[in-house]
Amino acid sequence: MKNLNMLFISLLSALVLFIILSVFYGQNNPKELSLNEPIQIVLKSTAGQPMDFWDVVGQGIEQAAKEYGIQVEISGPRYEKEINRQINILNRIIAADPPLIILAASDYKRLVKSVEQAESRKIPIITLDSAVDSKIPVSFIATDNLEAGRRAGAEMKRLIAGRSKKEIAIVSHIRETATAIDREAGVREALEGEKIAGTWFCDVEQEKAYRITLRLLKNPEIGGIVALNEVAALGVARAIDETGSKDEMIVVGFDSAIRELSYLEEGVIKATVVQRPYNMGYLSVQTAAEYLLGRRIESFIDTGSVLITRENMFKREYQELLYPFNPQE
Repeated sequence: MKNLNMLFISLLSALVLFIILSVFYGQNNPKELSLNEPIQIVLKSTAGQPMDFWDVVGQGIEQAAKEYGIQVEISGPRYEKEINRQINILNRIIAADPPLIILAASDYKRLVKSVEQAESRKIPIITLDSAVDSKIPVSFIATDNLEAGRRAGAEMKRLIAGRSKKEIAIVSHIRETATAIDREAGVREALEGEKIAGTWFCDVEQEKAYRITLRLLKNPEIGGIVALNEVAALGVARAIDETGSKDEMIVVGFDSAIRELSYLEEGVIKATVVQRPYNMGYLSVQTAAEYLLGRRIESFIDTGSVLITRENMFKREYQELLYPFNPQE
């Protein structure tokens, strides 16, 4: 009888363990979604404005979609400054009642009305990279841009200390996009006590950032430029490079386009704040899948940023970040 009791207890314990492991496995492994329509992803810009950043975001999106067995459709205006066009694209997508929309908003305020329209139709919204001024989105996957701006500003403050030319200029991308607002706020916070000459917007046009920098170089008081995204950094660096001003002008940038890394190695750019765009793309689709499966998701997922300099750019721990590969290739 004692042996039978022990056998019963052992079998019961095994059954309980099996149930626990089954639940755990189901919660921590991808599960394919059965959707009649693809998840819609609306980016700030598409083929008209090639950027290494968005290429890598796309790699992350594709990999997550493959793992979860879901379809995604990516759309957006040709250029990031075409805010009205992004609004029109988003409104057309909302009218088609997709299962979920992932949005990288080009304007913090002007996209709110469309987001409210999506909520009225019970279409969940996840924001990617750039937020909107609303609590409606169920999750926001992005760099903590305020903290990233602080990193850039702190490095500029360190580098410009002791220099005779002390004023600092900020070259930003789009005036009312959340990334520009938060990064500039972080930079200015870190540069408290330093003289900031002003902020110039390039409208995500490398040529415009280049022309802005040529004008800034004529100001004998300016000794540093913080460029707040990939395109701004490339335009600024090209002007510095072509005028042979890398020893006179300190440049701290954002992002890690291949040409940016070359400028960093050459000393034209002194440091750059690098985001994790692959993670951003992957986690946006993963979070969408988890939400549609009824699982708990985080309201904000910080994908992180790292300050990269010529001194640390070749360290092993940064190689995958700076030179990402497409896992599908």
